[in-house]
Amino acid sequence: MIVADTNVVSEFMKDQPEPTVLSWAQGVPATGLIICVVTVEEIERGLGRLPGGKRRQGLERQWHEILDAFSESIAIYDVAAARATARVLVEAEASGHPMGLADAQIAGICVSGGWALATRNVRDFDYVSDLSLINPFK
Repeated sequence: MIVADTNVVSEFMKDQPEPTVLSWAQGVPATGLIICVVTVEEIERGLGRLPGGKRRQGLERQWHEILDAFSESIAIYDVAAARATARVLVEAEASGHPMGLADAQIAGICVSGGWALATRNVRDFDYVSDLSLINPFK
């Protein structure tokens, strides 16, 4: 199973997504790609910050289509993920590479589920032990 990071999901919402990302996503079995609740929050917050208008409406429409497509495959933030997140944050801080909470939560969800993370920001997660990373932008 692969969790699509927020930057991968938002790429799907662009008028002209990166062809390499689309090609990568098409190569992943439909049941092999999921999103997590942290991505839902990040996208909703980003959309909420946009001024009203056609652009926002179009992005909201695309987002709702994506959310509907993933409605049965959204990884949640539960106790196991919270414990993994705490470990990720402590290890990142100890290694001199502190992480933001949202990234740590995404990593915690992945680690607790035994899932890989597809992200453009591979370097942000390099220091997380037990996390497999995929960069669909390359």
